[in-house]
Amino acid sequence: MAKAPIETRLMNKAVDYLGRYASSQYRLRDVLGRFATRKLDQYDPDDIAAAIDATVTRCQTLGYVNDDAFAQSQARSHRRQGRSQLGIRQRLRQHRLDDDVIDAALDVADEHAANGELLAACRFARRRRIGPFDHRRNDGDDRDAIMQRQQRQLGAMARAGFAMAISRKVFDLADSTAGESLIDQLEHGEDPTA
Repeated sequence: MAKAPIETRLMNKAVDYLGRYASSQYRLRDVLGRFATRKLDQYDPDDIAAAIDATVTRCQTLGYVNDDAFAQSQARSHRRQGRSQLGIRQRLRQHRLDDDVIDAALDVADEHAANGELLAACRFARRRRIGPFDHRRNDGDDRDAIMQRQQRQLGAMARAGFAMAISRKVFDLADSTAGESLIDQLEHGEDPTA
């Protein structure tokens, strides 16, 4: 069978997909494979596989897909959302990115912060309204209820991938004002906890 119609359809799909979403090479290959299964089932599977490889290579050559840029963009975005280094690493591994690419992306994401992991933990706590950002923190509950709530909140931070030492630094803050102050300092390259 002729490869030209297959490659043309795959390239059109790739451009359409990449116009809407940032993607890694692995994800693009997966999307094109599913598209080919649905729409190009009349062609030989070997021709389709070769056309998918050629399309991904062409997209990479044209600069439409770049794993390094994708990883850096995702790492910065997830850091702003308050995701831990471990959580970001797991998400990027799902895209089959190399550890070197992931390490470089995490370095870029944390280059302007004094302590990227602590900053992310503070942002996570603010977003989830836990620790110093919990407005129910001292609402007159008995000590057992407060301790149970704190243990649940520490568990949430642990499940998000934050180390206990980092979580404790966040929970040791007096209130949300101290938390916001720490976030501002960390964003500007100062680490008062060091």
